[in-house]
Amino acid sequence: MKQEKKQKRVQRESLSYTVEVRDKEGRVIQRISAPSRSYVEQWNQLLNVHASQANKTIRDTQGNEYSITTHAYNLCCNAAIGVITYGIRIGKGTTAVAIDDYALESPVGEGVGLDEFNHQAMVFTEPSVAGSTCSFKLRRTMINNSGATITGIRELGCYVRLAATYYGLGFRDVLGSGCDVPDGGAITVEYTLGVTA
Repeated sequence: MKQEKKQKRVQRESLSYTVEVRDKEGRVIQRISAPSRSYVEQWNQLLNVHASQANKTIRDTQGNEYSITTHAYNLCCNAAIGVITYGIRIGKGTTAVAIDDYALESPVGEGVGLDEFNHQAMVFTEPSVAGSTCSFKLRRTMINNSGATITGIRELGCYVRLAATYYGLGFRDVLGSGCDVPDGGAITVEYTLGVTA
């Protein structure tokens, strides 16, 4: 009698991103989609705080270490218009992602000056199930009102709250080539977080 091989089911977590650049008329001029493999240590440290219900020392986006407890704001990234302490961020850094990254290498600012964007509010979808995968999306649009093209956007990621007033890097990616965002145009970054049974 032939013995059947047991199929081993492996649960997989996934993270992917889409970057879309539009001109001032709203036409898509560049679109990049790729898998992300760039969760950083603060993400798992913060999950461990909740799983273990114990304080952990976590480095924030300024490079300072704090003892973080379970808190209602932990993992929050639902930033409002103009808020850049948390939520999806973009930058000009080119250094490869490392597990101990704690901030974007060269984040762009908020405003209408040189290399500044007007950051719109974060948008989220509800978790949905398709087949054996459950996923949701988080998205943010940044509008260039600086008066000139902003060149060389290569870096993206998401800052999350560690508590009421501390912020940490959840994940970071570096694009293979830069995005140029024309004056009056916008760049939208969308991350998809999923789990497959």
